[in-house]
Amino acid sequence: MKIITVPHQALRTQALPVIQVDKKLRQLMKDLAQTLQKAHHPKGVGLAAPQIDKKWRIFVTNLSPIEGKSAVSKIYINPVITKLAGKQILGLTATDRKSRDEGCLSLPGLYGPVPRFEWIELIYDQIVGDRLVKQQAKLIDFEARVVQHETDHLDGILFTDYSLQYDLPVYQETKSGKYEEVDRSILETF
Repeated sequence: MKIITVPHQALRTQALPVIQVDKKLRQLMKDLAQTLQKAHHPKGVGLAAPQIDKKWRIFVTNLSPIEGKSAVSKIYINPVITKLAGKQILGLTATDRKSRDEGCLSLPGLYGPVPRFEWIELIYDQIVGDRLVKQQAKLIDFEARVVQHETDHLDGILFTDYSLQYDLPVYQETKSGKYEEVDRSILETF
């Protein structure tokens, strides 16, 4: 599947709840996971259905549970964040922009600091047999950040919206690998 990019209208549309388990849902789950795994420039850690022009409230993450171990795909259907807690932090404490700031497969080459809560609690559905079953989770640090980012996609929110709201910079990676701040007026066109 193709990952759509700004200014595609699907990125600004509220996704619809998944209400039944069928072949279409199962295929969408496979498509999301495969598309995320194939994303290499940049490599992604999460992908929401609106990013492949599908209107359902579902996303996949591909995160390593332990540093240096293989990443594990996890599907979240109808996620709802029920609690945001801890401090709001702008990003990881890495030294380079690409690792510290948030990026997005639908905004390739753009990175910026985004205020996210350190930990969250959420409920979501998981497929058990042929039905949706509610699950609960408490996520911290990077996993919480990724889930907040992907949940935003389901509500038509992009990370650059926070840049505009909080007057934060957004950087574009140049062909030489350096980062230059982008003109804020460009962000308003997304």
